[in-house]
Amino acid sequence: MWPHFLLSHVGDYYANTEVSAMGKQFPDMQFVQVRSPAAIAAANARALILHAAHKLRLLNSNLKILQPLFNLQCISYLPDSYLRDIDPDVIFAHSHIPRLGHECSTPLVAVEYFASERYMKMAGVLHCLPREIQAKRRATEYAHVILTTTPASKARFDHYLPEASDRVLQVPIYMPYLEPVTDDYTMQKAQDDKNLQVLFVGGAARRKGLPQVLEAFRLLKKPVMDRLKLTVVSNFLDGPVPGIEKVAEVLSNIEASHMAELMRRAHIFVFPTQFDTYGRVIVEAMAGGCAIISSNTDPQDWILGYGMAGIAINPASPEEIADGLTLLTQDRNIRMNYALSAIRRFREVFYHCVVGMQYRNAFETAIKAGAVR
Repeated sequence: MWPHFLLSHVGDYYANTEVSAMGKQFPDMQFVQVRSPAAIAAANARALILHAAHKLRLLNSNLKILQPLFNLQCISYLPDSYLRDIDPDVIFAHSHIPRLGHECSTPLVAVEYFASERYMKMAGVLHCLPREIQAKRRATEYAHVILTTTPASKARFDHYLPEASDRVLQVPIYMPYLEPVTDDYTMQKAQDDKNLQVLFVGGAARRKGLPQVLEAFRLLKKPVMDRLKLTVVSNFLDGPVPGIEKVAEVLSNIEASHMAELMRRAHIFVFPTQFDTYGRVIVEAMAGGCAIISSNTDPQDWILGYGMAGIAINPASPEEIADGLTLLTQDRNIRMNYALSAIRRFREVFYHCVVGMQYRNAFETAIKAGAVR
């Protein structure tokens, strides 16, 4: 169950509709939108303000000011009378976690995430950590199962909220739209050594590492540079990036199908994000059969299997990015092996049929736990 969103392109909408697509994987599961007026008001207030902040380019430069918006999920918006009318087997809540109280007998599965201290420090909100811990405690107090996306986030739950540790499960983001390319396609793509497509994707280009990528390209030797074509996809949410005018192809506001084609076409995906809570585009690049260069920081290092499925670099170092680009350009076998390893890890860890089963198990666990309480 999730609220009805007035905007169909905000992050909260995507997160919930992706999980609701699990009904295709499991026909016996039905996801129902919450139509309570209080639910719609609370959910859309947060989503609309955050959307406006993105549009006005405030979110990345004023995260300290906007941090309280991320805790609006603690607002109660599911009355007991509403739940009695719908009578769901389980409540699923992503970002908008209701305060149900002890009187509610419906089991709750809540998705929450603890950002790393490094992320909070670089975002300028490390001082908010005590408040963040309290917000997570209140938001998940009555959850029978708490889902979090990365092992490091689960470890932070264990550290900051030890009383909840036995209810926390680590499950990757469910991405039902992603299908991996075949190994044969990836090996065939690797044979093209003359014109290598390099792809960068990031809405907030500066925070996602585009300045470091452009500096890395300036460091490349001419024989390497001549074989690479860089494509940048960004809406530049955190401002312009000097040197972007020299990039061969710059795209904005593209359709999902176009993005998928770019991923399939790219030989190398470079994403030295300076700080991030996940890295969906890395997973998309894995499915597309790209050789990947990304950050050696949490959680990107985990997504890449700690270097097994891509080159993990210091995101602040253009020199390391340039070295990675040079290696992947000059050695076809290394480039192909990284791409094949990325597809293998995608199939084993991030493929929707794998993640969907983990979600189903979480729902069943919550129902059993609710019967015991």
